[in-house]
Amino acid sequence: MPELPEVETIRRQLAEALIGSQFVSVLRVEPGMLMDCTPEDLESQLPGARVGLIERVGKFLVVELDPPKANMAPVYLTIHLGMTGQLLVDPPDAGDHTRFAFELRSRCGKTCHLEFRDMRKFGRLHLTLGGPASRLSLLGPDAWQGQWDLEYLVRRLAGRRTPLKAFLLDQRQLSGIGNIYSDEILWWARLCPLRPCLTLGPRETARLAAEIRRVLGEGVRLLGCSISDFMDTKGNPGGFQKWLRAYGRQGENCFRCGAVLVRVVVAGRGSVYCPQCQPQKASPE
Repeated sequence: MPELPEVETIRRQLAEALIGSQFVSVLRVEPGMLMDCTPEDLESQLPGARVGLIERVGKFLVVELDPPKANMAPVYLTIHLGMTGQLLVDPPDAGDHTRFAFELRSRCGKTCHLEFRDMRKFGRLHLTLGGPASRLSLLGPDAWQGQWDLEYLVRRLAGRRTPLKAFLLDQRQLSGIGNIYSDEILWWARLCPLRPCLTLGPRETARLAAEIRRVLGEGVRLLGCSISDFMDTKGNPGGFQKWLRAYGRQGENCFRCGAVLVRVVVAGRGSVYCPQCQPQKASPE
């Protein structure tokens, strides 16, 4: 599933390509992937609306559209890519899994096409008026650039017997982290994914807080992680997969200590860690 760095990569590219452009027509709609709206809503609200802002909230893209008439409420498209979703601008080929397709025109009159492709159809597109999809209100602060600090993390971890990996995957705590980046964050922080949250000491919590922002920032810098389906709006893969230290490396040697990495299941997700430098028992501080 595309996580925060992948969605941020797409957001930046979409902003560069589409801000100021105007929707001309809706070419294709997958009704089963719509929420908060109908195909008729897209066809009536989008033509004539102009792309104002493109933002990201955790793993969600939020496109704010200026309506064609001044007295109309702003239109918002909230997009979740699901597990295999891709947003492509002017793709060179006809996709087998195109679920949504739109024609837009730039201020200088150039026409472009925006396609939402999704092999497994777990992605979702919301159209709402006056604000983004209400489901965003359930999310915690953005894990990379959000308004949270060490004290916030200390409070959230306190008293919780939840495993650390499950905590990082919980979008109500911090939004944007998924399976890949949680494994990487915990490896760099030298923390076992099975450790109960309440067992972390002050220095361990400080390491975790630092690595959350640092690892996600590296993912953004390297334009995301392409393990299977992720590609950017131009059809190019990211580069973070070349620097993975834990995710998907079970049975291989740890880059830090040489021990064999092991795989466990936490919160229904496969998790890889080093049993030697990410011990299950709390280390003395």
